[in-house]
Amino acid sequence: MKVIEIRAYKEKIAFRFEGAEEGAVVTIKAQVPLVCGPEDPAFVPGRVVWKGDVTLRGGAGEIPRYAGKTDLLVYRFLCGCPGVCYVTEVEDEVSEFTDPYPDRPLKAINAKVLEEDLDDLGFAQTSMGWNQAVVMVSKGTPDAIEFEYDGETYYFNRAEVERVDKTMQRVWKRGITAVSRHVNASFLAGERADQAVVDIIQHPGYDYSYPSAYMGAFNLRTEEGFKYFCAYIDHMLARYTRPDHKYGWMVSFETGNEVTSQYVWNNAGEMTCAEYMKEYTEVMRISWLLAMKHWKNFRVFTSFDQYFCGRHVPSEPKRFYGMKESMDEIQNNCDRDGNFPWNVAFHPYPENLSYPDFWNDREPNWTFETRRITFKNLEVMPAYLAQERFLYKGKPRRIILPEQGFNSRNDAPYTLMQGKYGYVLAYQKMKKLGTIDMFLHHNYVDGPWEFGLNLGIRYCDGYDENNREIIAGRKPICEAIAAMDTDREAEMVEEARAYIGAEIFDYMLNPPEVAASVDHSRDGLTIPGQGNRRATDKAKAEGPKANFDT
Repeated sequence: MKVIEIRAYKEKIAFRFEGAEEGAVVTIKAQVPLVCGPEDPAFVPGRVVWKGDVTLRGGAGEIPRYAGKTDLLVYRFLCGCPGVCYVTEVEDEVSEFTDPYPDRPLKAINAKVLEEDLDDLGFAQTSMGWNQAVVMVSKGTPDAIEFEYDGETYYFNRAEVERVDKTMQRVWKRGITAVSRHVNASFLAGERADQAVVDIIQHPGYDYSYPSAYMGAFNLRTEEGFKYFCAYIDHMLARYTRPDHKYGWMVSFETGNEVTSQYVWNNAGEMTCAEYMKEYTEVMRISWLLAMKHWKNFRVFTSFDQYFCGRHVPSEPKRFYGMKESMDEIQNNCDRDGNFPWNVAFHPYPENLSYPDFWNDREPNWTFETRRITFKNLEVMPAYLAQERFLYKGKPRRIILPEQGFNSRNDAPYTLMQGKYGYVLAYQKMKKLGTIDMFLHHNYVDGPWEFGLNLGIRYCDGYDENNREIIAGRKPICEAIAAMDTDREAEMVEEARAYIGAEIFDYMLNPPEVAASVDHSRDGLTIPGQGNRRATDKAKAEGPKANFDT
């Protein structure tokens, strides 16, 4: 006997079994879905909050959705047999809001934008950052917002929430929708974080000794951490997916930040990729299930960097991962525990962030062996997700690009024009691919704090008394952004083609078909250290060698 589907209704949860005898009695348990990637004898599995015997008729049975005030929608189900253990299907009656996902133009920018740029440049989407370590507080005060989740009261920082409200409302009055990148970053919050909350939500494996652990993973290893996470997510969804869009319209989550470089941007301590993605899959799954209460078509995305088969630090495989192995592990978890519509967000900067001319990138190729994906070989990600095992109900998973941009170098003014026309070329590539829903240029204003890069579409003229960037003039890239999706686009494309070179421009728009592996059959003559073939039989068997990580 095997569980093949768990479907949620407004008041019940229904189970379908394969190979069940008529009238068989199954004991079903609902368990707090705590998760620990590595084997850890100190880890305590979640407690059972509901248990009951169910008589199967026609291979099906059902249980109540609520155990008192506890909504079992996000819980793990134990049925004493293999198969699905989470809700995989959600009926429309569960959701308050069932409108379709909005079909928006690709153009996006960070939310803190001058209104004249929102109007002149035609942005249709934005991204907001939410930090659990800042937004949640431990006590109810006049400065806190009360929120009830599963019969318990949680508190949110009123000033922080209302700050986000103001920004969300400002963009929504122009019809601009928002993606929320939600993180757990007490390190960056400093004294703004409530230490009592941090003690609950900090991932137990977070490496405090690592100086660059800017953000931590969400804590689903303890019941209190799980409850705080659910309340945090549910509060965001209840506020920003309302049918009346009173506070703006949040349409999706980017889950964490660049989890493929987890030791810096989503730290949970050293784990293999499989161990880490076991926990991360549950974070996304619970976020999706909570969203289903509010809006049926809300989307949940990963957050990856740009390394596909490579890693940011190749020598540290328990700290840094590739997107390919990460997606494989996420899908493995779905195949085992039940599928859900996770989608992919990643950040395809040029291979050297200092140089915007991605068409000259040397490392990327159009195969599933490429070390990284940049603007140059964007086609690799849609092709990989188009494989049958990754399809969700027969359709490819969606893709957003919520953080990447074109640097301008102070010592090379020509990079301003490379960025301008690079934006045009990248935009044309994305429009051809069909499954990319967002292209957010990062950043809006040059940030001297951002590792020495000038990624803004506007210059920075220093800082004011509140340590905020003083926004200066527009860069040439703004002309390109403004032209996209208007009657000026064709003219701007021709300008870009002339600047980059017609042959290269056309090749970038019509690259080789994505292949599973690199074809070495026509490598030709190579030199020592760069694919040199030696005459020995052993060398022939080993194949070409390279002096860089592929």
